[in-house]
Amino acid sequence: MKKLFITFMLLIAWGAFGAAESFKLELYGDSQKTGGLRLSVPLIDLRTVIQPDKYNFGIQLSTSKFIKKLPVEVKFGNLSASGSLSRLNSPELSSSTSPFSNGIISTTGLTASLPGYTSFSKAESTFLQIKTNQLTTHPFTMYLNLWFSPENPDPVFSAMIYDKFFDNRLIISSSFTTGRFMYEANDSSSWFLDNPHYMADSHTCSLIQFSTEIKNKTRKNSIYTGFMTAIYESPFGPLTAAYRLDLKLSIKHTDFYASAFLNQYEDILTSSAKLLSPSVQLKCGFLTKKPVPAKNQKLYFIKTGANIYSRINLTKPEHPLRLNAGFQLTSEITTLSLSVSGNAKLLAASAELPPEDISFTSISMQFKNSWYLKTFTPAITLSAEKRFDDSSDSDSGKMKYKAQLNLTNNSRHKISGNCTFSFSSKDKEITDKKFSAGLTCRMNIKAVTIIGKLTISSLYLE
Repeated sequence: MKKLFITFMLLIAWGAFGAAESFKLELYGDSQKTGGLRLSVPLIDLRTVIQPDKYNFGIQLSTSKFIKKLPVEVKFGNLSASGSLSRLNSPELSSSTSPFSNGIISTTGLTASLPGYTSFSKAESTFLQIKTNQLTTHPFTMYLNLWFSPENPDPVFSAMIYDKFFDNRLIISSSFTTGRFMYEANDSSSWFLDNPHYMADSHTCSLIQFSTEIKNKTRKNSIYTGFMTAIYESPFGPLTAAYRLDLKLSIKHTDFYASAFLNQYEDILTSSAKLLSPSVQLKCGFLTKKPVPAKNQKLYFIKTGANIYSRINLTKPEHPLRLNAGFQLTSEITTLSLSVSGNAKLLAASAELPPEDISFTSISMQFKNSWYLKTFTPAITLSAEKRFDDSSDSDSGKMKYKAQLNLTNNSRHKISGNCTFSFSSKDKEITDKKFSAGLTCRMNIKAVTIIGKLTISSLYLE
């Protein structure tokens, strides 16, 4: 701790006197007895977070401001790895997509971020990135990444190639990520269960991504195509693979998109030890945003979107189905949106037969309204969810309600507050009442930012 404290003092002194124009200091504290610090000076970004029984540390060294042709970035501490690793951990489509988001993924390499103020679950690791973004203009720009973590037996490697052609009308990206990852033994399985027994070990997992985007600048049209292959070494020996395809067609103010995912194997174990069941997943929809001029010469934007998601299980007779639709109106002073989502199950007599019936499981509605006033910004969110009766679900037949209010002042020193109240009802009785509130104060004094956060949460059960 003494060495760490001395390091803090030297960095602060150097940043304050040697590079005052690039010196930034952020101090954080909250009601959960958390204290944090973020210090940014040329070359170095430092973060540390302390709780009574937990401690996080992270430091980043970057030469991008001084060696622009071949910048190098090194990170060490309780890092959170993401990017292509997140897709290797879970390659499936997301069923909870908002109607105002297309869910299309772009090609990316391995990334890592320094610890935040509230996460304490990451082991100490090291991340290295080398860019060739200005070393050569063609044929490509390359990103090389390495992540060293004690949770993995070997380093995780990632390489990404990116380039633009024909005056930025054609963009091509390609990425490759690979590494060995640990998984625990499956002791709960036996001969009469779906998943066979296997011992704890490590396996190789790799991800290949490729995407192209063609743009027509004069008509503001574009076509995006993305392909992804996730390859996993099975605990039983052979290699298994899952595939994903993303398509998006943009015509002026409207996007049409579709995604597909395929897994034919029963024994796919991902890099996060997640077991994937065989399935075909499909999602498609549209999203449009059009400007509407008003009589007072102000401009309004109307956004509408809808999508549908389905998961066809190859070994089960039930297939989830989800529909989302929404409408949003935005002006200079307010944003108003309304979205509706419905969940259902397609039922078949067996996994080999096509669905012959549909069962609705839930429907939900959400309303949001934000106002951008001169002195403060209020926002309110109201949502309700209805679960339909199902003998296999103990929560069926319930109604869930939620109301949230947010207030933020529009000044140099920001104060924002929020409160949330939710409850459920069944058979005309109110249950599971919950209330939470939070207050965040952010003071900006030249290069120093001080953040304080207070949270309150309570649960009432009847």
